[in-house]
Amino acid sequence: MTDTEIKISIKQESTDINVIGNKDTVTEEDLDVFKQAQELSWEKIECESGVEDCGRYPSVIEFGKYEIQTWYSSPYPQEYARLPKLYLCEFCLKYMKSKNILLRHSKKCGWFHPPANEIYRRKDLSVFEVDGNMSKIYCQNLCLLAKLFLDHKTLYYDVEPFLFYVLTKNDEKGCHLVGYFSKEKLCQQKYNVSCIMIMPQHQRQGFGRFLIDFSK
Repeated sequence: MTDTEIKISIKQESTDINVIGNKDTVTEEDLDVFKQAQELSWEKIECESGVEDCGRYPSVIEFGKYEIQTWYSSPYPQEYARLPKLYLCEFCLKYMKSKNILLRHSKKCGWFHPPANEIYRRKDLSVFEVDGNMSKIYCQNLCLLAKLFLDHKTLYYDVEPFLFYVLTKNDEKGCHLVGYFSKEKLCQQKYNVSCIMIMPQHQRQGFGRFLIDFSK
């Protein structure tokens, strides 16, 4: 079956449910199962025809209100990295396969800032000190996100020896990621910064210089 035939089949199934279905014949559970199957079908179509030779995996992320073109590939699990677009929760940084999954996640996530103590605040900016050992998954996801915009980054999963200083810009909806720098907890060379990244939508606004000065 071709991609076109698959799309037609999905559209026809959706139409059939709209015509025949009513409260007596189609339950909420039936609709949820159908939506999940539909999402999986679209993901399969996108994986096979979306970004075969873009050279970056994933090539686009949806992050908060932004759709961002990536600069480099990041070693997300293959089933996620090969999608033409990856959906990220801007607060917990969990990565997901579809918009619907992201919307469902957002209703129950409960995170509105990084999982750490706020150590700096001025006007609408905050810095949170995140321990890689205490918040391992968050820091791993932060590193995977950073790799999309950094060429020479090798740390992704071994985050326990590092502290991550996460800069956010805050409003009534929460603390939105601007960027971060990391440093080793015990570094004999006494380097201030191991890695630094500013999200593309916040670059050229002085945040990189702010983080470098903050690290001293």
